[in-house]
Amino acid sequence: MMAERSNDLPDENSKHSAKLSSGKRSSRARSVDTPKMRMTISTGHESHETQDQLKSSIANIFANDALPEGCLPIFLSKPTQQIFNIVADEQVTQTKPATLVPKTDLLKDIQLRAAVSDFSVQKTAINGYPGTEILIVYDAEYKFGENYILVLSEDSKQAILNPVEETSEEQTEVEDEEDADTIEEESDSVAIFKPPVRRPWINLGSDKEVMELSVSETRPKVFTIYQRPRREFGAPVAFSDCDATDKANSSLISSVTDRPSEIPIIELDKSVSNAQLICEKGTNTDWKYPRNAFTQYFPRLLSQEEFNIFYGPDSPLQDLGKHFPLVEQGLLENMMYDFLASDFENLSVGDETYDTRADNTFKEFLSFTDLKFSKDKAVTSIQWHPTIKGIVAMSVGERYNYDQRCDHSSRVLLTPTHIILWSFADPIQPQLLLEAPEDIMCFQFNPTDPHIVAGGCFNGTVVLWDIERHLEDLRTVKARMKAKNKTPLFSFDDTDPNRVPVSPYCCVSNIEASHTSAILDLMWMPDHFEVNRLGYCLENTSLKCVQLITCGLNNELLFWDIRPDRSPLAVDKNRDTIMPPRNVPQTFLALDMKWKPLFRVHLFKTEPGGDHAPTRFCIREVQGDRRLLAANADDRSNLDPKASTVKTKPLQGASTMFYVGTEDGDLVYVDWMPQKDQDTGKMQTPKPDFYATQHDGPISYLARSPFEPSVLLVVGVLLVVGGWTWSIWKEGVHSGPIIESGHAQKPLTGGSWSPTRPSVFFISRADGGLEVWDLLDKTHEPVMFQSMSANALTKISLCNFSRRQIIAIGDIQGALQLFLVPRRLKTMLPQELNNFNTYIEREIKRREFVLMRWGLREQEKIEQEAENKRRAGVAPTVTLTEDELLHKEALEYEEYLKNEHAFLRQLGMIEEED
Repeated sequence: MMAERSNDLPDENSKHSAKLSSGKRSSRARSVDTPKMRMTISTGHESHETQDQLKSSIANIFANDALPEGCLPIFLSKPTQQIFNIVADEQVTQTKPATLVPKTDLLKDIQLRAAVSDFSVQKTAINGYPGTEILIVYDAEYKFGENYILVLSEDSKQAILNPVEETSEEQTEVEDEEDADTIEEESDSVAIFKPPVRRPWINLGSDKEVMELSVSETRPKVFTIYQRPRREFGAPVAFSDCDATDKANSSLISSVTDRPSEIPIIELDKSVSNAQLICEKGTNTDWKYPRNAFTQYFPRLLSQEEFNIFYGPDSPLQDLGKHFPLVEQGLLENMMYDFLASDFENLSVGDETYDTRADNTFKEFLSFTDLKFSKDKAVTSIQWHPTIKGIVAMSVGERYNYDQRCDHSSRVLLTPTHIILWSFADPIQPQLLLEAPEDIMCFQFNPTDPHIVAGGCFNGTVVLWDIERHLEDLRTVKARMKAKNKTPLFSFDDTDPNRVPVSPYCCVSNIEASHTSAILDLMWMPDHFEVNRLGYCLENTSLKCVQLITCGLNNELLFWDIRPDRSPLAVDKNRDTIMPPRNVPQTFLALDMKWKPLFRVHLFKTEPGGDHAPTRFCIREVQGDRRLLAANADDRSNLDPKASTVKTKPLQGASTMFYVGTEDGDLVYVDWMPQKDQDTGKMQTPKPDFYATQHDGPISYLARSPFEPSVLLVVGVLLVVGGWTWSIWKEGVHSGPIIESGHAQKPLTGGSWSPTRPSVFFISRADGGLEVWDLLDKTHEPVMFQSMSANALTKISLCNFSRRQIIAIGDIQGALQLFLVPRRLKTMLPQELNNFNTYIEREIKRREFVLMRWGLREQEKIEQEAENKRRAGVAPTVTLTEDELLHKEALEYEEYLKNEHAFLRQLGMIEEED
């Protein structure tokens, strides 16, 4: 078999001669081939090893968090790539990312194109480069913030092109001798190219050897069928520890000494393991003779001679007394300045070096718009995919009020509406469309199962999508773009590559049991807890988000459960007979048109005049916080294995209080746990514990700070009628907002906390402007204002992408724009979180002091009025008896002594009492 080979293969010498003969370069930039690769071109094995070393050296660059010395990230636009023949993913790829460009070509490009040239920012470094060719490496993953890396150090260039191999001295000498012999032979001989010649295959009997070594089937395969009742499939199983000697749970099988003689033992495997024996021992000391013992100390006294030595005029204590002022001064300086503080941790972030106008503005990154699916519609919600980076989704809706929607009802019903998913790799065309029965006002990806999407419709129903079949396409957008560019001229495939895939919804709630008005906010409940039909918080042992909350303008919040066995279903016999289409996922088929809420929360008002109409809500529990589960953890190893279901336990410490923003601009603090009404005797939602009217428009944004869960940011605005203020509240402080802004120049339409800086948040306006507020810098005006669009902004959302922070902004024309957040707005300052918490606490104390002063002024006003009436003779004069006067004076004197004692203790003039 080894003697045979195919005669159709070309000669290796002809390949090497062809490589040597093709020495002409076809472009200004050339691929990297090191001198060692050119010397070993006659041996293909060594050439492949050198290329592998080159790839590994380049891979080491991207494996580190910092670039080597002399390497700088640079952004090269498409025209620049075409000029130097380094087009991304075509002429340079991830497998071959390195290329050499002559230094003279770069300088000539800088001279001709001036500031338009992408290399103009590194003109000084390129002029000072000593070599003639500059190495450029393609960064496909934007690892260091740009798409290319410019190597301006000769040492780094040689380290990348010629990686050092760790070999022994003897092996190095042998390779040097072989390389010298190879060079001498190549210099003496002339390679002649011989084209390959086709020859017939000569069979020498190797096929018979292959047939002898192969194994073929001589009998049909044996198969076994295992059956079990259908009711046992999918049933919950609970395991527990039991005693191995218990006869009810085990059976003893004794070893068989006599083996049948007709079964010979051909091969026997044995194993021996050495394990340490475990034994438990304990020891204790018996207290056989208890006795009482005591110890007495007496002071050590000095004699008269010793006293004279230590306290005399020539004693060491007198010398130490001379240095007392210096020691006291040093101690006072230590109290005034913390000399143990780490100056390195308190260093500034270095924005002063780049504090220019260009670096302090939002730079446009991408823009998404579609003339077919989002034209003449407003962006209603923006969400980032939880796991796939570079995927952003938006929902759009008609820009009609109620009367206009009634007038154009036929057009609204005939116009399809979708949730549009965009990718950074292809900003021209949407990657996926989620079909919806009505305009989607809000939606959110499931945090634990990102392929499940929930949305709230304008007609009050809740819709579910399952996009699991499209996840792979969303992950491979860049690869599909490369394949799309290589499409042949003639293809027998009728599918259109430019067609956008559409995913139909797989479940819609029962319209009679849903909201009677538009759903304006939706949120998945965190995966560590769930609620039952009575509103009690229970542990969620599956750690998956299975419930969601929605709010609508019909004065209600509804809790939903996506599990068919836990959610109440409506009876619809006609629906059971309808077969769903083939392209609709069967994930939530049991819930379609039957889905009903788990329980309802009605927002009553404490005074007559209608109920609260919620537009936004916010609960205390957040996704990913498992502290309550850790606090309530116990030993669950004694579960009954015969039990069919595991009972969920109440989650201790979970808060059922939440904040709600209403259409009238009110902030409501209410408990969702139903209580028995004293008048009717029915179980219903209690009246709010607190509500305040602070805003002159509907609440459009309500969210907790991502750093401090008890701080709330409330922006009360509406796009049409206009809200003009924002305010910050502290949970538990219901006397009023901690900070309240003045009326803005234009109506506010939304807001968002910064995910990286505690004191920074963003406010969008109806004139297309974006305000940036930093509470540690300014509180009377925004630290930055920039006009983002000519149209009114509707939604904003922030996300951290690689080393960048991107803000997504949607407007009323259906356009979605992405901007890069400036560095000074995304980098946290030293001790910023502590300073922000201190500022909030200081504002709370100021609020309490103001309320105290208000109460004191009211009391003084009442007393002054009473005194004026007494002097005028309007009210009868009340004369106190002698005992009453003495008791009143005694109380006043006790109060005076308490205040005096507290004042002296604060000054340090008296010690603390035990």
